Amino acid sequence: MRALATLVGLVGAAALCACNQPPAPIWRLPKGVPMSDIAAGKVAPQVGLGAPFPDWAPLPERGDVIGAEVVAPQPPYGAAAVLMVHIDESFPGFVAAYRVRLAARGFDLRQTHIPPNLGIDAAVAAYEADERQGGHIVYVTLRGTPAARFAQLTFWAPPAPRIMY
Repeated sequence: MRALATLVGLVGAAALCACNQPPAPIWRLPKGVPMSDIAAGKVAPQVGLGAPFPDWAPLPERGDVIGAEVVAPQPPYGAAAVLMVHIDESFPGFVAAYRVRLAARGFDLRQTHIPPNLGIDAAVAAYEADERQGGHIVYVTLRGTPAARFAQLTFWAPPAPRIMY
């Protein structure tokens, strides 16, 4: 009798485990636009980009753009543009590759302090790239986890604001 009770208990436990499937993900990554489309000057309203991205902005080689915007000058500052890019490589790998692309376009990249946040979507690292001649600035904020990595890129035309932390 004891063996039967144990067997029934094990069968019941197995049935409960089978019913206890992991929950569906709370969010799904939005469908992005390939970086090559943005670099080719295409607009992408599905990610918020209603105008071609500025030619002077040094874009990463690859990634899926999941959010973008071009903003008119807002005195005392120049025009701005923003990209949120889902990256498929490690944060150090992305920074190394992007540093090379920035340098080829006349920018020097340096790490800065992580910007303050509310504890939601906290940054992993932050960088600033200054154009050697021309006055453009690129701010790079890395966000995410090893499972989902993002680079938030903010581009400023002169006169560009200086973000100090």
